[in-house]
Amino acid sequence: MIVTGTLAERLFRGGEGGKHGARMPMSEESAEGAAEPELFRFRVPARLEYREAARTFITYVCDQLARNERLSEELGHRVISAFIEAFNNAVIHAYRGRQTGPIEVELAVGQEKLSLRVIDEGHGFSPDDVPPPPLEGDVDSLPEGGMGLFIMRSFMDRVDFQQEKGQNVLIMEKILPKK
Repeated sequence: MIVTGTLAERLFRGGEGGKHGARMPMSEESAEGAAEPELFRFRVPARLEYREAARTFITYVCDQLARNERLSEELGHRVISAFIEAFNNAVIHAYRGRQTGPIEVELAVGQEKLSLRVIDEGHGFSPDDVPPPPLEGDVDSLPEGGMGLFIMRSFMDRVDFQQEKGQNVLIMEKILPKK
């Protein structure tokens, strides 16, 4: 796994906030005084055995936001759930019938929002072609599959799909509460 970004450097080099759980700023002031978003990137093979590593990193960032009172624990769980659905969809659907390629994740944490981009090189799709899941009945009667897009849209403030340079790009955003 390749990880870049200020927080990532502190995580993997044992700096501030590593395994000791110290409070950490999630962005730094630029020379003009405006906060610049922190950007993290990592790339893993599109295989389900890497899902836990990817989830752990996203969870760590959400936990830091919660410690800094920038994101509630509940909203953090929603971001993580939406991310896991996106990761699963890329692994299971994008690379179906193809040789497995990479999944690249970009996470930007700014003063007003958290943005996630999940990028793959597999089959594209139109989200408008995905039927809504049946939501009648009780929780036990919900289908095992087919809920990913619904979960992403329900848990995030913005969900968008784009094709860029032969890649599928899923963009999800969560607005951070004002301090």
